[in-house]
Amino acid sequence: MPGSSVYLPTTDFNWTERAFALYAQGRLTVTEHTADGVSGVVVSGPCPRCDHHFVDRRSLDALTGLAGVNRNGEGEPSDLILLDVTCGCGIPHEGAPEGATGCGVSFRIELKRL
Repeated sequence: MPGSSVYLPTTDFNWTERAFALYAQGRLTVTEHTADGVSGVVVSGPCPRCDHHFVDRRSLDALTGLAGVNRNGEGEPSDLILLDVTCGCGIPHEGAPEGATGCGVSFRIELKRL
């Protein structure tokens, strides 16, 4: 349930569905950017499980010419961006292992490349 403060490492698909709903509502945002020829994204908003605010920054193609989840069979950028995100809200959660930075939930966001 959203707002849970207990740490739970989970990848249950319902968190991906909740993330999609938050994205559709404009509460969870994904911003794509390019700097010095390297594309990246910033995912920001409430965690779909604990509802605490988090910011996830990542590069999409720091290593060019390699095939992967965000590239097609020829190694070119795909029209879709698949992001596997783990809560990094920084709020202490009951039962969390030392060094954990969120509630433990991981979810996927799928977007069309701009």
